[in-house]
Amino acid sequence: MSARDSAPFHGLLVPGLHGSDPDHWQQRWQTHLPWLHSLSLPDWRNTELSYWLDGLDLAAAALPSPFVLIAHGFGCVAAAHWSTTRPRQVAGLLLVAPALPEAIPRHLSAPLTVPARLVASTSDPWMTQEEARRLARDWGCAFRNGGDLGHINSASGIGEWRRGFEDLRWLLSQRVSRGTALTG
Repeated sequence: MSARDSAPFHGLLVPGLHGSDPDHWQQRWQTHLPWLHSLSLPDWRNTELSYWLDGLDLAAAALPSPFVLIAHGFGCVAAAHWSTTRPRQVAGLLLVAPALPEAIPRHLSAPLTVPARLVASTSDPWMTQEEARRLARDWGCAFRNGGDLGHINSASGIGEWRRGFEDLRWLLSQRVSRGTALTG
């Protein structure tokens, strides 16, 4: 039996625009948690939401449901939008340092229907904390002030971002407390 077969949950890492470099906390988490899979896109600079949603469809087909989406930057927008049309496949969302290009709709057709937490920095160059709080409120997410961490990426110097593991544990406890198993 492999580690993935006995996983406590399955998760899909959804990087932001330009993907995640090897020092990004998402890549570091994947090294330590073999049940985390990563979205793979041929063109990480493409900001067409439908392109990302198609990529999520492909990645999801290889995972047992429900699984957790762990997104960063623009990946938060794609993960949130994707989950609204496939709530039975999603156990929860951890949305970190969201970034919204001008052309992308800010509003979902409906609030998220799965447990979600949005974490935002006080010094993110892509979205103010006030905008992030408003987004969390619009999407029906729990909100956490991440502190002064820039865009919460490798440039922030946070390494594995251990505080993020606490956010993930919180998310997993929310889903389990609602009586739904996280394993596939």
